[in-house]
Amino acid sequence: MELARLEQLIQDFRRRRVLVVGDCMLDEYLWGAVRRISPEAPVMVVEQERTSHAAGGASNVAANLVALGAQAAICGVCGADAMADLLRAELERLGVDYAGVITDPARPTTVKTRIIAHNQQIVRVDRETQAPIPPAVEEALVGHLAREIPRADAVLFSDYNKGVFTERVVAEGLAAARAARRSTLANVKPANVGLFRDLDLIQVNQSEAEAITGCSLRDEAGLMEAGRRLLRTCRCQAALINQGGHGLSLFEQEGAVHHIPATEQEVYDVAGAGDSVVAAAALAVAFGAPWPTVGTLANCAGNAKVRKLGVVPVTPDDLRSMWLLAHPAIAQRA
Repeated sequence: MELARLEQLIQDFRRRRVLVVGDCMLDEYLWGAVRRISPEAPVMVVEQERTSHAAGGASNVAANLVALGAQAAICGVCGADAMADLLRAELERLGVDYAGVITDPARPTTVKTRIIAHNQQIVRVDRETQAPIPPAVEEALVGHLAREIPRADAVLFSDYNKGVFTERVVAEGLAAARAARRSTLANVKPANVGLFRDLDLIQVNQSEAEAITGCSLRDEAGLMEAGRRLLRTCRCQAALINQGGHGLSLFEQEGAVHHIPATEQEVYDVAGAGDSVVAAAALAVAFGAPWPTVGTLANCAGNAKVRKLGVVPVTPDDLRSMWLLAHPAIAQRA
């Protein structure tokens, strides 16, 4: 992908609206310092200095879309608790349309609390339920999907296996997207892969690809077979396997395979990288970009995210920086 093409894509982001459907989460960070060991047990004592919150899970996908310049709406479920209020406040601050976030009083809002000392994550505590959403909540969610999908350029299913993706939600969401001729993408968990069929793009990470396909990705032969099995299983137009520090591979239904290496750099935090990858891919697909361009843009987004501490979105400037790092000769002329 040429730099001029990248700029064309970035400029187009502002014209796009993406509907994210999935498991909403709140990321909570407790920041502090370690100065002693607990007298109660051989563990560090973190003296908390501040607390911060950020959109996580499917909410972070929406946050990435907005940070890249697009419009984003989200459909999902949260609890009737203080954490839901914090999540909605964060989505409002970001400019994400959260009218489709349905309240289920019987479940907690999913929260991931990370305790960080001296910029190093010490431990993570999760508060969640994976129980499927009840019929009344499912009905409300499906109704909102029917109203929102015609307004979007693409529909992105963000699966964290927290109960939102019932068979009905996925089936009716995909049917509405096909009827409206909207692009469809999903980052899926192995437990739910059977729900997602005939999408434009499926994205998984290396461990998810191995779990879904039964293939080891330790060598090229295993990677190639995993890609072929993903295409057969999901009947998608393309399958993207994110291999972290080894880059990503994009497999087309028509047979072409594109291996895109990661840019060598210092990695600070991989949390949320998959969200950045699929958000960038969604905007490229909505633009109508060819699959090699989709893969390159997604790779730039993933590389940009791992340079940042915490679950934070990437920006157009981050994409430009990653592209220039991958093309040093052009960067020197610039």
